[in-house]
Amino acid sequence: MARDSSITFEQVAVAADNIKSRGVKPTARNVREVLGTGSMATVLKFLQQWQGGQVRQSQAIDDTLDPAIGRAISSQIAIRVQEATADATARLADLQAEAEAIILENERQAAQIEAQAAELVALQEQHAGLTGRTKQIESEAARTMAELIAERQAAETVRVELAKAQLRLEAVPRIEAELLETRAELMHAHDYAAKLHEETAVAKAKLESSEVQLVEAVRQREESIKRAVAAEQSLSNERVAVHASQARLESAAREVAAANEAINKARAESKKSSEEAAELRGQLAAVKGKATADKRPAKPVKTKTE
Repeated sequence: MARDSSITFEQVAVAADNIKSRGVKPTARNVREVLGTGSMATVLKFLQQWQGGQVRQSQAIDDTLDPAIGRAISSQIAIRVQEATADATARLADLQAEAEAIILENERQAAQIEAQAAELVALQEQHAGLTGRTKQIESEAARTMAELIAERQAAETVRVELAKAQLRLEAVPRIEAELLETRAELMHAHDYAAKLHEETAVAKAKLESSEVQLVEAVRQREESIKRAVAAEQSLSNERVAVHASQARLESAAREVAAANEAINKARAESKKSSEEAAELRGQLAAVKGKATADKRPAKPVKTKTE
């Protein structure tokens, strides 16, 4: 895309008039040195317009001269023709030098444009690669977050089971107290049975009269024995349940430890993925900014020859 000219014809004309007023011949090079900006091609175009205006002014002055005066200076025509020829020759040399300078500048600008175009293509490829990498990291971060949520839910379930096991474990002292009470009742029953045996030995003579009492005592003894046996069986069952609860509690503790380790690992990986995504977004923003800056019109580059 063509760049807008940074100088105007009026600026070139003023600079050329100033140079001419100092008795120096205006050229594209010294005009540009006075302006301090603009390309050689633009300066040369406006300078040629200014020179054309100078020729028309000279012709207008010649047309207004009196014929007598024209004849008076006819003798000077040959001299003026020679001077004009020399001036035209010098001007042609200047134009050739300026044309060569313009060609060199155009070649340099063309090479610069090609280099910028290649850099732009490389930046576009890098931008596409970074965009794909960013999408991949965002996808991995979303998957990691889903896995972390699932692991948190599993850990919560393990915590609930652990709480239940702890509640069952807290009931063990109560069971032990009931067992001690049952044992005490059993000992009491044994003592009572021994007492009955003693009373039976002493009261053999009164067996017939004490039969009802003996039957009742035997019945009470059997019931006590049955209660003792039932209590012993219940105690055995509770022991089995306690051992099973302890085993489940240990398994749940191991699962909780494994879940916590997995959670910590997932958090570290999620944090690392987030940091990497943030870094790539920053790089992507920098690349976009650089690509946008490269698309803007470049300022004219001053050369040493200019």
